[in-house]
Amino acid sequence: MRAGAERLRRAAEEWRSAHPAAGAAATVAVRAVRSGLRVRVLGLAAESAFFSLLSLPALLLGLVGALGHLVPVLGDGTVLEIRAWLLDLAARVLTSATVDSVVVPLVDDVMRGARGGVLSLTFLLSLWSGSRAMSVFIDAISIAYGLEELRGYVRRRVLAFVGYLGGLLFALLVLPVLVAGPDALRDSLPATGVLGFLPVLMSLAYWPVVALLSLVCVTGLFALSVPVRTPLWRHLPGAALAVLVLVLGSVALRGYLDASFGRFTIYGSLSAPIAILAWLYVMALAVLVGSLLNAEIDAAWPTPATAAARAEVAERRHSSATRLVERREEALRSIAEQAAEEDPPAGAGRPAAQRSGPAPAPRTAESPAGPPEAAAPAGPGPAVPV
Repeated sequence: MRAGAERLRRAAEEWRSAHPAAGAAATVAVRAVRSGLRVRVLGLAAESAFFSLLSLPALLLGLVGALGHLVPVLGDGTVLEIRAWLLDLAARVLTSATVDSVVVPLVDDVMRGARGGVLSLTFLLSLWSGSRAMSVFIDAISIAYGLEELRGYVRRRVLAFVGYLGGLLFALLVLPVLVAGPDALRDSLPATGVLGFLPVLMSLAYWPVVALLSLVCVTGLFALSVPVRTPLWRHLPGAALAVLVLVLGSVALRGYLDASFGRFTIYGSLSAPIAILAWLYVMALAVLVGSLLNAEIDAAWPTPATAAARAEVAERRHSSATRLVERREEALRSIAEQAAEEDPPAGAGRPAAQRSGPAPAPRTAESPAGPPEAAAPAGPGPAVPV
């Protein structure tokens, strides 16, 4: 198996040498897949989808509250259409009694409160909670670039709040067009005269314009999330991939939901929340996949700003690891010193005679081996009297 893997690696190297452009693209794609597995892109997408669903009511309330200020610009008819669209969306998730008793009064109160004052308490709370989903996206994209350590918690939250405000303003400008649809826009334009070509042009350009606006939105999110400033055009490959994945994923998800949640479903009233959560997951996954592609392209051909930022992150991690090693060694020395004080070495503090034991008996040169009493007398014994 190892020999087969080695042959495959050599074949890949030869193919990349023979096709430099395609080889570079394949290398970036493989590295993007590896990076996605390393940073747990599926788990990050699930986390983003969860917090997006959790903050969706607050986002819609903030949108409704802000629409109250745009009545002179959009007109009462457009605002009422958006209100009806929101109520219809709520009716797919909640029961009709809950919509009539809770959602409708809440939406009407928020819209009336927004007309009375710009900074109402409800609007501020919706801004704060809605920015949580934006914070998850910013953190995930920073992790994909490997630059998550360059921003502190407070800075990330402030940036997420500002980004949420920008996204809300973008939604306020785009949502009426999306809700109205190409037919309503075509009917509002003159069909005769000098501008008679506009309805046909609107029918042809509606969805390309929507795709272009989505591309601009994702590009702005990438530019906001990366901790260092880079040219906007460097975010376009990932943004295009994100829009493509979102479109294809939405089509596939719609087919799956139509097949799974047909006339009969075991999920009952949970079908709509599950469908919304699944679409949010596809959207988050598309954004993260695009950011991974941009990150690997930048790693292969970095800008001076991103190269300096990665060097700074590497230096911080090296310093942190050095401090951890020093603290570990200091802790080990402290433990050794405490053990030496509490448990002295064997024999310490006793007299020298007790430590050494009794002195051995001196041995003579004539009998180096054996005890002295075993030696025989040298001369004849004393005379015995008679």
